Amino acid sequence: MNKKKLLALLVASAFLFAACNEDDPVSPNNDKEISSSSSEEDDCDSDECDAKSSSSKSGDKKSSDSKDNQKKSSDSKDKKSSSSSAKDDKNSSSSVKNDAKSSSSADAPKSSSSVEVPKGTRTAKLADLEKNYELKLFDQTVYLSTGSKQGFVALRIPDELWVVTYTDFANGIVSFNDDNTGKQYSETDATKKILGKLKDGFDISFIVDEDGTVKYAVGGSKEYSEAVKASVAVQKGKVSKAADIQNKIFECSDGDTTRTFTFFDNSFIVDVSAGKKLAYWVAGHYDIQRSTLLMRPDYFSKSAYSMYTYSVGTDNSIAPSDGAAMSCNAESSEYEYEKASDFVGEWQASKDGIDWEFTLNADGTFDLAAFEGNKNVEAKAGFWDIYGYHMILRNSGCLHPEKCTSVHGQLQTGPVDRETGKISGFSFIHNGTDTPKIPTSFDAPQYE
Repeated sequence: MNKKKLLALLVASAFLFAACNEDDPVSPNNDKEISSSSSEEDDCDSDECDAKSSSSKSGDKKSSDSKDNQKKSSDSKDKKSSSSSAKDDKNSSSSVKNDAKSSSSADAPKSSSSVEVPKGTRTAKLADLEKNYELKLFDQTVYLSTGSKQGFVALRIPDELWVVTYTDFANGIVSFNDDNTGKQYSETDATKKILGKLKDGFDISFIVDEDGTVKYAVGGSKEYSEAVKASVAVQKGKVSKAADIQNKIFECSDGDTTRTFTFFDNSFIVDVSAGKKLAYWVAGHYDIQRSTLLMRPDYFSKSAYSMYTYSVGTDNSIAPSDGAAMSCNAESSEYEYEKASDFVGEWQASKDGIDWEFTLNADGTFDLAAFEGNKNVEAKAGFWDIYGYHMILRNSGCLHPEKCTSVHGQLQTGPVDRETGKISGFSFIHNGTDTPKIPTSFDAPQYE
């Protein structure tokens, strides 16, 4: 049996490992007034924790500091989880079929494939929309915001509800459902109605008429209404544009805990350290809308809420929605973004007598195997993505389930091979602690 067949057999028989942890990896304080409807019931036995999503019950009052009702596992087997990705899911956040046009190689979740529009109108583009609109959704007044117009769209009922999603805005449509949204809310009649509609999902379609007026329809309706522009006052002392934190790194202290926020053009990574030891990390997409930093996780090492809200001060402080501001040191990043297409292929490395084989597939999946002689000492498989100049590896199967930690790390490409026109290798300075440790550099295999 060759090594690749052995790897496939080992990975197929490995446990899908999911970490259960009661600590919030990002927020120093949990919100006491707003809760997340992406609650999950954890059924953990001695070997495995399978986090299953359960929607909020309208009669239950939830608090977002209850991790039992909110956390997600980064390696959940629940196919309905927004963080889980199937190999054939073209909308997966780990898809890398196309070159990255932004810091994230992920394709935004796709909207409906086609839409018919009234005569004399056209489907709207994201650039056609204002930053803020007042809409009527299911008899409720709801504000829609587009922020930096890079695909991060939010619905807002002031002091009651945030619903955020990431979209490609294909055919002028934004889709909202329980699986593709992050949520924070308080229990009110208005929020119950909106959250109830998310269970089955709904679309908002935008068109532009011959006078240049933006109009919208909800749930496939043929009746379009004018989208009313809303003016939102910039809050004094707070950053109101995502461009002001783009390509910056904020290192924030909160007692013995340090949170390092790295912002790319539309994606982020947050590393949380206790002392000098990395405790957690979270990665996803972000925007600043209504002077609020909105963060929607896609990958995480242990557990995460479906979204986070912060404010960023003009003095470089960062404060959670319900807590005191953290003092931060901010600096600009000088690293260039990497293209996912440069890394697709087979790679190899040798370290401490162990030979490694690393395959990064164009569909966003990866296979990693390590051999000491003919003995297979490590095997991992899962999903990969590139945010800015970082690679993220999320495991879905491991030879050793007790050592199955998802990792991210900084990339730097080697020189281009003249014969193949491709990079000859790359460095991968990562935060992994599993043993044997994944090498920090890989080379392209040599062929005769």
